[in-house]
Amino acid sequence: MQSWFILYTKPRAEKKIKEELDALKIQNFLPLLKQKRKWSDRTKIIEIPMFASYVFVFMDYLQDSLKVLSRPNSLQFIHFENKPATISEEEIQMIELFLEEYPEQLKIQELNKIKIGNEIEIKEGPFAGKTGIIEKIKNKFFLILKIKSLQKEISVEVNLKELGIDFP
Repeated sequence: MQSWFILYTKPRAEKKIKEELDALKIQNFLPLLKQKRKWSDRTKIIEIPMFASYVFVFMDYLQDSLKVLSRPNSLQFIHFENKPATISEEEIQMIELFLEEYPEQLKIQELNKIKIGNEIEIKEGPFAGKTGIIEKIKNKFFLILKIKSLQKEISVEVNLKELGIDFP
């Protein structure tokens, strides 16, 4: 049975593993974030992995795990309670939506719930129906979306002025 598994790689080897898995025609997903980096002579936009040393692999674990682990930069599959950890298709799609729409399309349920620590439900945009916890507030606030399978969080910055809110 095929599922999404979490492959742990050597540091900074995620893109190499992705290329190798693509060559083997094994479906995989490496979420990349674009970041602006500045050097003394230039500024450049680079892509970095959203989750350091993780690549998601869609496969039949019994059939394909040895093929994947035989790659020089792969270390192991993440395990939870002595079983290979899986991530749901819904969580993979949530990460993909985050990367496509980040974060301008977010609308929240009730504006009066904008307080640190409050859980809010997103009503529109790519994360509609998901909940998050407010981490920090200024003229912007940071919403935390939790990915349970990875025990990781994605922090989304939401500009209050774009939502028509003046915050002290």
